Amino acid sequence: MAIACGLATMGAVTSGDIFNFVLFVSLVGICIIGIIASVKNNHVLDAAFNYGIISILATVPLFAGAAITLAATGTLSIWQLAAVAPAMPWIAKALILVGVMGEGIAPFYAAKAELFRAPGAPYVIMIHVSSLLMFLRVVEIMLTV
Repeated sequence: MAIACGLATMGAVTSGDIFNFVLFVSLVGICIIGIIASVKNNHVLDAAFNYGIISILATVPLFAGAAITLAATGTLSIWQLAAVAPAMPWIAKALILVGVMGEGIAPFYAAKAELFRAPGAPYVIMIHVSSLLMFLRVVEIMLTV
């Protein structure tokens, strides 16, 4: 699952359109749930379940933001959106930002805090790296379009 999470993170960071970005961000959330669920500790499994609920609920604004962008502009290409002056509607930007925050960056990062309490948690580095890269990419997209 760590390899799948790394590949999904790479896909989100290198994607050239909004739909692929939100799809890969959702996939990162699913992979993080799978990485955490591999630890056979009841406390960690409960925390993974709680994070899974937040992650699944965060996909709604992610895909809604992509749908609003497509409806308003007619394209999902980041490069084409960057060339147009009033590219993305502000509500679409806000929805995508809320969705990515729900997948595990601040302020919803507290949902992941319980996941790190397992002894010798081998998955912590991949979760941190994927969250950091998602944050950097969403900031880049919001500033570009």
